[in-house]
Amino acid sequence: MLIKTKVLLVDPERPDKKTTQEVAKALRVGGIVSFPTETVYALGGDAYNQEVVARIYRIKRRERSKPFSVFLKDAREVRKVVDSISEDAQKLMERFLPGPLTLVFKSSSPKLSWVLAGGEKLGIRISPSKLIYRILEEVRVPVTATSANPSGKKSCVVANRVFYFFNGRIDLILDGGKSKIFLPSTVLDVSGEEVTLIRRGHIPVEEIEKVVPKVRVPEEESNPDGSCEEVKVGLIPEIPTRRDDQAETKA
Repeated sequence: MLIKTKVLLVDPERPDKKTTQEVAKALRVGGIVSFPTETVYALGGDAYNQEVVARIYRIKRRERSKPFSVFLKDAREVRKVVDSISEDAQKLMERFLPGPLTLVFKSSSPKLSWVLAGGEKLGIRISPSKLIYRILEEVRVPVTATSANPSGKKSCVVANRVFYFFNGRIDLILDGGKSKIFLPSTVLDVSGEEVTLIRRGHIPVEEIEKVVPKVRVPEEESNPDGSCEEVKVGLIPEIPTRRDDQAETKA
């Protein structure tokens, strides 16, 4: 069953309160929202809500064995949901967060079990985006931090690409213009005694190794679903937005 997907224009650096309140309202009632991050566009939903998480898995056609990361507002929120923070993890947080880095910890929050894919590890993002910070302030729950693309497709760097994939299947798209960074966050597992690279991203391993002595790089890394495609004019339908931010797409 298709739903109406609403599209709003937003300035990620100066988001207006009306917009962030509308996003929070949609998230509170089980909606799914796409919004720009400091890297690529994301799909956000209430990470505490089992039905919402299941719906994101379905619309992304993502394997249920693959967990989702979550957005948290700041470092203080991290301590509430993880088992422990190692010395190396603390150094990485101080150096790179907020920023395009996902850190994977052992979870201590039963309420976040739906995003763990049956495991015990939780990926955490703290974004420097003012838009995301204000959304999290309004909604007051962790929000899923998965890229807004079907599994196997390249990450979306413009809102009309998100519209192309998810029109009629998500509740709201915030159009904040084209991404400035075409790679997703770098993902590091800091749940054990050593730091392990899970996915290459915007922050190179060489920069990470300036902060921690050694990063283990497995021979078979996760596919960096961050190779983002350039958008060519004419290939993707334009989003029918209006400047008064009241536009709605057809279901």
